[in-house]
Amino acid sequence: MSATIRPPKPPSPIPTKGPPPPPQPERPRGAIDRFILGMRFVSLVCGVLSAGAIGVSVLIVCQLVFMRYVMNASTVWQTEFVIYLMIAAVSIGLPYVQARRGHVNVDLLPLYLPRRARAGLYYVCLACGLFVCGLIVFYSTELVIEAYTFGWRSPSIWRPPLWIPYLAIPVGFGLMFLQLLADMLACATGRDKPFGLPDEIEDPLALRQEH
Repeated sequence: MSATIRPPKPPSPIPTKGPPPPPQPERPRGAIDRFILGMRFVSLVCGVLSAGAIGVSVLIVCQLVFMRYVMNASTVWQTEFVIYLMIAAVSIGLPYVQARRGHVNVDLLPLYLPRRARAGLYYVCLACGLFVCGLIVFYSTELVIEAYTFGWRSPSIWRPPLWIPYLAIPVGFGLMFLQLLADMLACATGRDKPFGLPDEIEDPLALRQEH
């Protein structure tokens, strides 16, 4: 019997490790970065407050049903307080929804527009939003001042001062104005893309299904 001699395995090459890439210098945060990040944090807080207001209103409705149909007792403040809470939840939640791009929008036209036309449409939409929010803030602030000055109260039995629920409107739309401004600055300085879309879109229908 003759033993089969196998050739030795070639030595595995020693992996050569090159020098690690130099760390990228972090871009210093200027006033625009601080404003954009600050508005993102404020919008997040507004979203939490809005969700909390909706949760509290649900609990108050449950308490109203229990008092009226189980305890057979009259209710005074519950219905009106829930209405004011829902107004506040919608108003205060506006900047959070804008920061998350959650408002109702039609993205068919931006998908088919070229890059420059898409950017122009984006700025026009933001400018219209800023104009509308500015008008609402101006006239609702006048309403709050007038209600506070003349001591307006609700005509119900509870009779709360009306400037308190009215205040949610200028505060919410004012924060919405600032969030729209932050979105405009983010796009103008290259930190974000118009409508969150890439510059070149090869298949608009496929990208629309992904969104």
